[in-house]
Amino acid sequence: MPEYTFKSTTTNLNYFHNDVKSEKAIFLVPGGWSDWRSWWQFTEDFSQYSLYAIDPPGRGKSGDLDNFDLDSLVQPMVDLIESINHPNSYVIGHSYGALMACEIGMKIGEKLSGLLAEDPGWVITYEGTDIKEWGPVPNVLKNKQDWKTSLDAVYSMNGPDKDSWDMNSIIFALNFYEASLNSMKLLNVEDNQDFERICNGLKVKTYIARANTEKGGMIPDQVMEKVENLNPLIEFQEFDTGHGIRSEMPNEYYDLVNKMLNH
Repeated sequence: MPEYTFKSTTTNLNYFHNDVKSEKAIFLVPGGWSDWRSWWQFTEDFSQYSLYAIDPPGRGKSGDLDNFDLDSLVQPMVDLIESINHPNSYVIGHSYGALMACEIGMKIGEKLSGLLAEDPGWVITYEGTDIKEWGPVPNVLKNKQDWKTSLDAVYSMNGPDKDSWDMNSIIFALNFYEASLNSMKLLNVEDNQDFERICNGLKVKTYIARANTEKGGMIPDQVMEKVENLNPLIEFQEFDTGHGIRSEMPNEYYDLVNKMLNH
């Protein structure tokens, strides 16, 4: 798989490119602390397009930052997209990557042809919550500095019973092993979760895939009531799945991707 390094003004950005030239280019942003490899199946299924799957700053092989507010986090990716300067550029992001994709759409939406945000994590906007206290992050912040090898991370995140491990849990741990501490310590939850600012600010036709909140979806009804009519450029589509729409309903998800590409 061909990987390349883009040198932005703030950090180096690692990305996969399939070396295909086409009339449309798709930039892929992974969720959480995953790297570009979480898009591997997508790169197989949409191989006819020019694809750029990105390791965001602080993840995978990309460089670190000393500021992880959303503006600083996405600027290297904006720089990459602008340097490629493809006339028909699309951005797709999952979860936390969907938040990054939306921020990109706010910054350079006029230069994009479409955007798809897969279940952006707006659930943690509730009062009293903080992304640094969510999911595996507290455990990682506590233990990561003691990990000497990637195997230490796998044991730390999955426990000593190897029979309970699976490929996904191992990859999950390896992603956190590769990620920088700064990418977790320096998060700005208010900036990341200001969904009204995000929806108002989008400057490109945007499709938001919303998962079923009873199955783990991360856009609550209370949020939908505030944002679904804020911006005529935004189109919501409901999926009766958990947070992983792309893996749980791939055919329907791909239909939405093609709808964006053919808009």
